[in-house]
Amino acid sequence: TACTIVDYLFNKVQGSSVDESMRFFSDSIEYRDFNYETMLKGTAEVRKFIEDFSLPGITFIAQKIDDGELSCCFTWEIQIMDAPTTVLGISFYEMDPEERRIVYVRDCPESAIKPPPLAKFARDFRPGLGVFEGVPIGSRPGGK
Repeated sequence: TACTIVDYLFNKVQGSSVDESMRFFSDSIEYRDFNYETMLKGTAEVRKFIEDFSLPGITFIAQKIDDGELSCCFTWEIQIMDAPTTVLGISFYEMDPEERRIVYVRDCPESAIKPPPLAKFARDFRPGLGVFEGVPIGSRPGGK
């Protein structure tokens, strides 16, 4: 299942082998991380992304993993060396039902700066800006 793959990747492999991680991603993988403007497409781009974050001192800790069959949502935190705070986030992985490999990923990390400076400024300046709303479907390039 998608959740079994997530559990394996983040609780067993834990960045120790990029090759082992990559065998679970489809050649047609689309990977969106909210820290980046553009979506990563294909295994070459995703491999580079994983390699860039497979560094000593960065520990990725899966917290709660749901029980989906073809898709999986999970929360996580990143510990960076001995930093006093962690970065929290949530991710969604979707598996192709026939290929049984991951075809879509969306990572949504919180700001690494606590509190986020622009958000704090906006709330102090205009408190109503702290209310979040969805965005219209199709309003972002690529629509995903």
